[in-house]
Formats: sequence, structure tokens, C-alpha cells
Amino acid sequence: MSALLTIEHLTKVFPGQVALDDVDLEIDAGTTHALVGQNGSGKSTLIKILAGYHQPTGDEATATYYGNNSDGEPLELGNGRAAERDGLRFVHQDLGLVDALTVGENLALGNGFITRYGRIDWRRNRERAQEALDSLGFESVDVRLPVGALAPAQKTGVALARALLGWEHHAHLLVLDEPTASLPASDVEHMFAAIRRVKERGVAILYVSHHLDEVFEIADHVSILRDGRRVTTERVEDLDHDRLIELMVGHKIVQGRSGERPIGSEVLLRANGLRGGNVRGVDLVVHAGEVLGIAGITGSGREDLIPLLTGQTPSTDGTVMVHGHATANYSPSDVIKAGGAFVAADRKGLGLFPLMSVIANTTICDVGRNARFGRLDHRRERAEATSWIERLAVKTSSGDAPIATLSGGNQQKVLFSRGLRLDPRVLMLDEPTQGVDVGAKEEIHGIIDEAAKEHDAVIVASTDTDELIRVATRVLIMRAGRIAAELVGDDINSVSIERAQLASAHDTTSEFEPT
Repeated sequence: MSALLTIEHLTKVFPGQVALDDVDLEIDAGTTHALVGQNGSGKSTLIKILAGYHQPTGDEATATYYGNNSDGEPLELGNGRAAERDGLRFVHQDLGLVDALTVGENLALGNGFITRYGRIDWRRNRERAQEALDSLGFESVDVRLPVGALAPAQKTGVALARALLGWEHHAHLLVLDEPTASLPASDVEHMFAAIRRVKERGVAILYVSHHLDEVFEIADHVSILRDGRRVTTERVEDLDHDRLIELMVGHKIVQGRSGERPIGSEVLLRANGLRGGNVRGVDLVVHAGEVLGIAGITGSGREDLIPLLTGQTPSTDGTVMVHGHATANYSPSDVIKAGGAFVAADRKGLGLFPLMSVIANTTICDVGRNARFGRLDHRRERAEATSWIERLAVKTSSGDAPIATLSGGNQQKVLFSRGLRLDPRVLMLDEPTQGVDVGAKEEIHGIIDEAAKEHDAVIVASTDTDELIRVATRVLIMRAGRIAAELVGDDINSVSIERAQLASAHDTTSEFEPT
């Protein structure tokens, strides 16, 4: 394969942080090149420089692009117009779609509307949008619908089609930043099929993902970034899962189950007849020292259970007791007062205050403990927040930095510190490691282990089967809004979990009874 893009000596320095340090990268035409690394390794910074959002630091960085000229021509890094002119396109993790606009209108954004006699030709625009989606295998998408009405995989398909519109006649590079981050597992293969179609056109793909299984399935080469430097670039076929993890984190991670631990008799959470969303009647008892896993496919009720238990969404029936206290319906503050804490699945939408500092995001759930004489003691607040930043190894240039400047994994650690500082008896976690790298994931799993060792209770709802195997002492499987199966001991394995999740949705019979 011949090179499509080469980058040399790329450096980017932010105040107090070296994000990229003399990085070289070569991407071959017609290949899928994965870019992996822990949160904060520099992946997002590199992509933003290619897209023109950031500019390199210093004058040493060079890039040569071979898409339009076999001899190569300079690509001006940090210039979005140059990237677009030379055929680089991007699908970012947040997709950049406008939910209120139709699919056809979203595809026209950045590509322009087709006009006739000075007016928008709506029929031709719809046809163009449908043709673009059909070519990627998304024939079922109705281009007249607003994007907000689409399923996650369909939204990703719209973003992909928009990026590729008009690329048929010249070489190009497509950059995909966590394209499956918001997709349920059942939709990932559909997205891979679309990516393979793109590759068949001769498109080179730079693929960024935290999911290492995806790297082995879709990529030809992989470059590993660590602490802002490129560690190595390897052919995927020359690596295995453990070796890739070792290159990412700089040492071996020994993974395995947390093992059996003594479960106390004290009941720390009890739910009876809980209903709401896709949950159709759940009884639940959780004891001290227990890590309870909740599994189930999308729509099973798994995604609604933690929001109902924590008062983030209203229930239509049932009761919840935390540490012996009945909690009011639709009242997160009541759950916190009773001794609960939680981390929401939607980190950006429900967890973060992006423009506020790391310190403020850490302490915002209970600022009163740092108040004196009715006023906030900022010195005490800073000292407490700093202790949590150090304890959870949050990588930040400063406690005063806006939390939006942190990587996803470090943002997630701040949300954990926000909950743990409340000294909860029941910690409820919804997709706790979604969008974080393998190193940060293991650190978060360690936090879960420590919470259970302190004889608190932890509930983990997750679509990551390996995560449930790693941390849970008991796993409940949800189907059709109810708890349909219970797994303990050696039965907590990938085969048993997958089989129980995929059993008939109408088969909710089981021997499970809350005790």
C-alpha cells in the first residue's frame, strides 16, 4: 500500500500540559488505521489538529498528503479549509447533527442544497440523501424524518453519509472518532458493514476507539499513543489483546473476577413493585458488601432501572428504600439524603457542568459541608476537591480548569469523586466505564471493589459483559421489563449472560426471588 498521509514532528502544548510530543504517523491508502490510547493520550488533540480546530505548537510539524498528487503535496495542519479541500472528512463522537432538522436537511449542511431556478429543489435533495444512505446500507432510513426520531445506529449512518457526500471521484481520508460509542452491541456490526463499504471505494479510514475488540475486527494497522507520544505502529495481525493493552498502559494488566467476598445481612436497598419506562414490575434486595450487576439488551428495562432507583426519572408505581429510608418518587436529593449516590450513563447530558471547574464539579452535590457562617469556604472546598483529584488520579492541569478540557475517562473519575465524597452506603452506577479507556476502566473497577470492601452496596447496570464478570458478585438479567434470571458464582460468565439476555423476550419466568 502507498501512503495517503504522513505526519512528522507533530507537537501540541496547552498551558501546563503537553498533549502531543513529536508524533509521527503514516496512513496508507485504502486501509483502516486504528488510533488507540488511554484517555489523555493525545488522540482527540491529533484529530482536532487535522480538522483545523487546534493548531500545532511550533514550526516543526509537517504533513504530506498524496490524495490528489502522486508526488505528494503539503497539508497545512490546523487549517480546516485545507483539510476539506484535500478530501479529509470527519465524523466526530457527538456526530454534529441537528435533531430538529430532517435527514435530508442534515446531509445538506456543509454540502449545500441542490437548487433549481434559484429555489431549493426539495425532491432532488431528498433523492440525493436517500442515494447516499442506500450506498452505506441504510435503506430503511426515511430522509423526511427529523434526525431526533432515528435510532442511534441510523444517526451514525446519517453523519457518515454526510461526510462522504461528493467524494466519489478523488482519493480521501475519513476520520471516525468513537463511531460506535453510542451504539448498542446489536447495531455495531451494521456500522462495520457500512465502514467496509467505504473502504471498498478506496477510502483510507483513521479509526479511533476505546473498544479493542473493534480494532481487531475492523483495522489493518494500529498506532498506539501514550502520554502524548506514539509508542509504535503495528499490523493488527501481529498483536493480541493482551499485548495491545500492555502497549497502551505501559505495563501488564491482570484481569479477572473480583472473587467471592463476604456479603453482609444488612439490607441497604429494597425495591418493591417498581414500574416506569420499560420497567414493568421489579422487586429487588441488595445487601451490604454486594456488587450487583444488571444486564439486559436495550429495551429490556436495564437502561431504566438505575434512573428509577435514584429518582432521576419518575416511577409510575412501587417503592424504593435506601439504607432503611423510604425515598420520594422522582427525587434524587431524597436518595442522596438517605445514603445513596449515583453516576448517570449520560455523562455529558446529566453528569457534567462543562463550563464549571473540576473543583466545582466535584463538590456541587453538597457544598454545605465546606460552608462556614453561611458562606462557602473556598479554601476548604479546594483542599477537599484536591484530595479527591489525587486519590482518583485525575489528570488535569489544574483544579480550576473547566471540566470540559479533561478527557472522558478523567471526567468520569470526577463524577465518581462527586459521589464517593458523600460517603454513600449504596453506590448506583449506570454504564460506569462507557467511553473510557482500558487503563481508566481498571481503575474504576478498583474503586468499585474498594466500595464493596467497605461493606457498602454497589449496583452496576452495564452492557459490557466483561465488566459484569469482573466486578459483580451477583448478576440479574432483565427481559421485557422484569428480572428474568439470576446468576451467581461460576455462572457469571459471558456464555450464561449472553444466553440469558437473548432468551425469548416473553419468557420472564425464573426462580429468582428477592431475599
